[in-house]
Amino acid sequence: MKGYEILEKTLDTLNLSPVFGNPGTTEIPMLRGIRKYYLTLHDSIALGMADGYSQYNNTASMVNLHSLPGLGNAMSFLNTAKWNRSPVVVTAGQQDTRHIVYDPILSGDLMHTVSGIVKYSYEIKNPADIPVAFRRAKAIAMTLPRGPVFISVPMDMMDYDAENISYRDAKINTGYNDPDAIEEIVERINRSKHPALVFGYEIDVYNAYEEAEKFAEKLGVEVYSEPLASRGTFNTENIRYAGDLLPASTLMNLKFLNNDLIIFIGGDITFYPYLPSLPFPGKDVIFIGTDISHKTGDSYMVNPKIFLRDAVKLVKNKGDFTRPKDYMYPNRVARQRLSMGVDYVLFNAKKLFSDYTIVDEAISSSENVRATFGYGYRKYFTAKSGQLGWATAASLGIGINNQKTLVIIGDGAFMYTVQGLWTAKRYNIPVKFLVLNNGGYNILKSFSKSYFPEMERREYFQLDLDIEAVSRGFGVETRTADKDLSDLQWLHEGNYPKVLVVNTEKTVEKMFL
Repeated sequence: MKGYEILEKTLDTLNLSPVFGNPGTTEIPMLRGIRKYYLTLHDSIALGMADGYSQYNNTASMVNLHSLPGLGNAMSFLNTAKWNRSPVVVTAGQQDTRHIVYDPILSGDLMHTVSGIVKYSYEIKNPADIPVAFRRAKAIAMTLPRGPVFISVPMDMMDYDAENISYRDAKINTGYNDPDAIEEIVERINRSKHPALVFGYEIDVYNAYEEAEKFAEKLGVEVYSEPLASRGTFNTENIRYAGDLLPASTLMNLKFLNNDLIIFIGGDITFYPYLPSLPFPGKDVIFIGTDISHKTGDSYMVNPKIFLRDAVKLVKNKGDFTRPKDYMYPNRVARQRLSMGVDYVLFNAKKLFSDYTIVDEAISSSENVRATFGYGYRKYFTAKSGQLGWATAASLGIGINNQKTLVIIGDGAFMYTVQGLWTAKRYNIPVKFLVLNNGGYNILKSFSKSYFPEMERREYFQLDLDIEAVSRGFGVETRTADKDLSDLQWLHEGNYPKVLVVNTEKTVEKMFL
């Protein structure tokens, strides 16, 4: 049996289909047995599609990149898959080993290139390696905490023979339980005077929303979302919800001034701007979940859903926190009608798209997006790494199995992977794009406003993009919204990809200290 035939049977056994990719000559030999292939016009989009597909379907996915150039193109997306804990199996073709000693073009040290980002990497040395290497790769990708893996496939391995091959998938246990740990945590909670809850992305992974709400109601204390969560964490309409934590130690410490115990469930702390204060000084801090970083506090490896289900029977009530009534919709929504403010646009979009999955890359308006649409099981996704261009690609992976997918994205971010529109059109992936066009890189303007005010008005922070023309060039129906936003109804209609551009106000909000 030839190597490419072994690969075909291996991928079938491991259920690593479809394949997302942008192949070159080095990949042609391995693709001969691949039937279900989503072509993208840039390598990065393929990896982003696989990331979205993996997260939404809670499974491993397969990517096919073009040797070192293609892998290089996709590195930022590989890094995002790492931050998003996405179990993506990445492959790239390697030059024929019979002349690689001469450093031919399209060869390179692929293993070194991905080191530090992937959980596992291997280069095929014999066609008999294929089932074992891919089985290990998938199993390691799916082992908690999940993440990307990499396999290099030399061209000539696909035409060599191997016999007596064994094909098996691996079973991964995610039902981590520790009754003793749960009892210990409950004792610490019951001894505390004023605890606070912080829920993280694993609530969405394990669909533990109902358990999280019951637990929060039993305790009666304030509930936060982990900083920069890659997906939903808690029902934002619950009266206990106090908002998202910002990724800065001082700001988090201010939130917890009156708390003696901070309980992270299914999440972690993430920092962005440097601040000199240490996180949570003098506080008792507990982390519960299957993705434990040990950055601070005490960690317990327990499936969050199991913990919440069992611990709710034992914890005591600790308060009666209720958030302000105007939390979800600030008063400024009504005032923004004439200026086409972001809150006004999102408020109207929610009327039509409340049951859609939101893929968010509005960046400077992400806090507004989360506050307006809220969280729910598989209802919100974003890139935790801070890169641009992810949302368009990831939404296509999500949209394959979810016909109600809405991308909310800024004008600059939209242009990073606008080639994804071709893939959406080619395979009729019915993703809808709401482009918030503020004419510039507002996240950079906002950062400059806080730290380097002389930079805020630099000409290269200003954009003047004809998004309609670009989108139509890929064959996708596109409009620019009228002032009454009636075009949102047009965007909602039809089961095929569309783009709606909304020219929003250009005010630069101060989002940093």
